[in-house]
Amino acid sequence: MTHNPPVTGATSPRIALTRHRTAAVAATVALAAALVTVLPAAGAVAAPRAAHDAAHQPAPPRISASARAGAAPLRLSTAQHAELLDEAADTSADTAHALRLGSGEKLLPKDVVKDADGTVHTRYERTYHGLPVIGGDLVVHQQGATRTTTEPTGRISLPTSVASVPAALARKSALASVEEERDHEAKATAAPRLVVWAGGEGKPRLAWQSVVTGVQDDGTPSNVQVLTDAATGEELQHAEQINAGTGQSQYSGRVQIGTVRAGDHYELTDPQRGAHSTYDLTGVGGNGTLVTDADDQWGDGTTANRQTAAVDAAYGQRKTWDFYHDMYGRNGIADNGAGSYSRVHYGSNYANAFWDDGCFCMTYGDGLDNAHPLTELDIAAHEMTHGVTAATAGLIYEGESGGLNEATSDIMATAVEFYANNPSDTPDYTLGELADVRGTGRPLRYMDQPSKDADPVKGTSQDYWTPQTKDLNVHNSSGVANHFFYLLSEGSGKKTINGVSYDSPTYDGKPVAGLGLHNATNVWYRALTRYMTSTTDYAAARVATLQAAADLFGRSSDAYEAVGNAWAAVNVGPRFVNHIAVVPPSTRNSAMGVPVSRQIEAVTSRSGSLTYSAANLPTGLSVNRTTGLITGTPTTAGTFATVVTIRTSAAETLPVPWQWTVLASGGDHFVNPDRYDIGAWATTESPITVTGRQGNASAAVKVSVDMYKGWIGGQIIWLVAPDGTAFLVKDFVWDTGSELHATYTVDASTVAANGTWKLRVQDNTPSFPGNAAVPGYLDDWSLDF
Repeated sequence: MTHNPPVTGATSPRIALTRHRTAAVAATVALAAALVTVLPAAGAVAAPRAAHDAAHQPAPPRISASARAGAAPLRLSTAQHAELLDEAADTSADTAHALRLGSGEKLLPKDVVKDADGTVHTRYERTYHGLPVIGGDLVVHQQGATRTTTEPTGRISLPTSVASVPAALARKSALASVEEERDHEAKATAAPRLVVWAGGEGKPRLAWQSVVTGVQDDGTPSNVQVLTDAATGEELQHAEQINAGTGQSQYSGRVQIGTVRAGDHYELTDPQRGAHSTYDLTGVGGNGTLVTDADDQWGDGTTANRQTAAVDAAYGQRKTWDFYHDMYGRNGIADNGAGSYSRVHYGSNYANAFWDDGCFCMTYGDGLDNAHPLTELDIAAHEMTHGVTAATAGLIYEGESGGLNEATSDIMATAVEFYANNPSDTPDYTLGELADVRGTGRPLRYMDQPSKDADPVKGTSQDYWTPQTKDLNVHNSSGVANHFFYLLSEGSGKKTINGVSYDSPTYDGKPVAGLGLHNATNVWYRALTRYMTSTTDYAAARVATLQAAADLFGRSSDAYEAVGNAWAAVNVGPRFVNHIAVVPPSTRNSAMGVPVSRQIEAVTSRSGSLTYSAANLPTGLSVNRTTGLITGTPTTAGTFATVVTIRTSAAETLPVPWQWTVLASGGDHFVNPDRYDIGAWATTESPITVTGRQGNASAAVKVSVDMYKGWIGGQIIWLVAPDGTAFLVKDFVWDTGSELHATYTVDASTVAANGTWKLRVQDNTPSFPGNAAVPGYLDDWSLDF
């Protein structure tokens, strides 16, 4: 099951950002605190659409009775929606100024939604001196005079907007890169366009964006987007936008579908759902042939009748449209009343289905044996939800944002299946459960334990987040969010639902209580449409869903904590205990004489602030009562059984114990064991204060370094003496390894020994197509005199 987004103007950035987890977790705590300034009050819920067939009279968008009514989506007419967009466009310069963007930056409103309490959420794309900024999108939330922002990125500043690398060279490089990893000929369909790449770990850069099309090995169309640094020619990003999955047709029994009379025949076009039409692709080009029938009786439930797959596709779009409308007041996939279209019988022996933003359509193959069309209800809902994601958060289909994109389709497809409650397709927490494309008789996705999906080609889906999640195929990394959603819906442990047995584990082995499918779906949809952006990763998704829960149920609710605990159960962020969630403190060693600054990161679901106290800190250290920052300089070596106690304003407490070791540092041996992050093409310095020495340093000072960094040979290391003299420790070498554990000898006999020495690490990773600097860190270093 796949997704193919388009390459359009500034409103469709498609390049992924993945963040280092340490920074992301810290951002989770900080942004969670920032976003909760917008809390909707009570208000009305949206009304149903006026035009609907008589056989289906929908209720207003549903929200749990325990939820905050003010967070319900307000149904906007086309004119009201356009008016809000116009207002956003008219005030975009003021908004950019308020966000402290640069003078060359402009905001372009992409979409706007409004809650019943009047809170307006405006989604913006960004340009820089007229160039699209890829990865620069953000959402502004306005309630009266209160304004907050989701996913703000820093001010864009480039030394030039003129490319040094010609467009033709960027195009050639992109073609070569794609052809190198595909066994088919690739071709670029359009000239590269100049953009600003703001989705990476380092500073924004001028880049060429190329689109290379072709066909993947299994017959799926290929649409690879390649970003090339416009100054150096280095490849910055390479992302396939259509990634193959598998599935099987699921016949839903006798169903009602939308059709229209056209002269002496009927056409498979749904007049009440945006005129969605279904086409048969066999033997024809383009979109194929519109499916028609003489008596308005379609298909016979077997693949021998070509209409059967078309019936399932039409039924799938009908139920998906109704679900989004009845639950959230959404008027179609793009919320503009326009219908998509479906194409069945794609290719030959094609065991796949995919959504394409470019054509705003779904396409279904007939399976490996041409007898099992992939038109099952949850597969159809999965594909159309890619369109909803494209129209809202625009999650880039690569890295962690790609996993979230794919998971969103699985999550909402599951909700559609429960909403339809078709007796021929019992609702469950698996996808494609009757498929046997792999010859195993097993489902394609398991929400309760994603690792049960082990594909020999794509690998095993993840149950829990790891630092490697960002590097996985999006169908595997999606398992983290799928597992979160199941736990949030049903909780952990053994249970039977609709006759299906589940036994969902948790990362920390602790139980999780569920909110129910309805509430869990409301949380995810609100997070997707209000708070996620194109570059949202798992840490940011946790923030988005917590804010959605605060909107719907209140920050002090059990539901809010249930969201946090479901994320903790998949190894994303901390668990709430006694209404406090704390990121586990670092257990890294410290050293005598080396200053310490260690932050305790915690939040509470209760009103009021937290306070901190500590017992048995290393000698010389203390904790700030109001901020939780531990500072000082250790004076005694040893291992300390430290306990920091966190207290809410309601006197609820959470003790956090850990073993804190202080290494001896003095005499002939001085060490700094603290971690120092190394950014891409950045310079980092780590200090050691030397005391108790006499005269100058020796001619054979030993400098030991432990460092982790992609392209380790590209790091130039200097030892900087207290008087500023810099001694070269390690020069650039052609070493593509990722770890450095070495001891070097430096003649420092010309400078005094006492004072603060620094190890300076300069990232000088070579820049060429296919190679990019990535973040790393200095793990520790020491001096021996």
